[in-house]
Amino acid sequence: MLDPELYSGKPLPLDSVKYFISEKLHQLGWGQTKEKEVVLDVGCGPGGTTLQLILPLFPQAKKILAIDMLPNMIEFARIHNCHPLIEYNVANIDNWSTVEQWEGQISKLTAIHCVQWLKDKRRGFQNMFKLLEPRGEMAFCFVMESPVYASILALESNPKWSKFFKDVDNFVSDDHINKYESSRYIKMLEEIGFDILYFGDDVKTDPFPSDEEFRNFFASVCALTTHVPSHQREEFKDHLFQEILKQMGRDSSGRPVHRAKIIEGVARKRDTE
Repeated sequence: MLDPELYSGKPLPLDSVKYFISEKLHQLGWGQTKEKEVVLDVGCGPGGTTLQLILPLFPQAKKILAIDMLPNMIEFARIHNCHPLIEYNVANIDNWSTVEQWEGQISKLTAIHCVQWLKDKRRGFQNMFKLLEPRGEMAFCFVMESPVYASILALESNPKWSKFFKDVDNFVSDDHINKYESSRYIKMLEEIGFDILYFGDDVKTDPFPSDEEFRNFFASVCALTTHVPSHQREEFKDHLFQEILKQMGRDSSGRPVHRAKIIEGVARKRDTE
């Protein structure tokens, strides 16, 4: 994700994300302790999910830390999604030196649709593990397979656009390319030292209110968009929109929809004492 304003054009988080945070995590006891918890939101982007969903889940929070590797995301979040309890910081969960200051201090950690961006997912999860206090819990969801990835790969190889993408990382997840089984993450997390409290693997469908919001949202999360010359960028966004829509389709109300195979999970740091 590279454009916070386009991304934030969707006023509310995806329906599947709202359900996971507000319903599923609540069912699993999140936010129901009287203790003053320190919460970390990894890959917070422009801060909308942090403010609208994660903050309300923790009425007793001492502090909510929110990190993203992109400075423009954090700048946008500090301006548009600020709150006295939320502290936004530029940091990369894949780079331990940027997060080590919080080692062992986090009681709850969320990673909402950011794991798919990590080049080394095991290292990312290992760093999350180290940040958690003993018996601290982590909740995550991320895309395994999506027609959006297929659309990005199609445009990347399209002769009209391919000349702009030489030596450019498309950030298409290795899970999508290699068709990995979701069970590999259960094994990975258990090897790191987590106990799995909940694990789901399903196709989620999220409708968008309008074509414009759909177009802008996926243009914002396509790593190729900013590499297209500015005078051709709107045409590229239109092409991307049509390619994704061709694969996704619309719901019975005519709204464009996003369908993807998504993993959801909650895991607790194993107490080794």
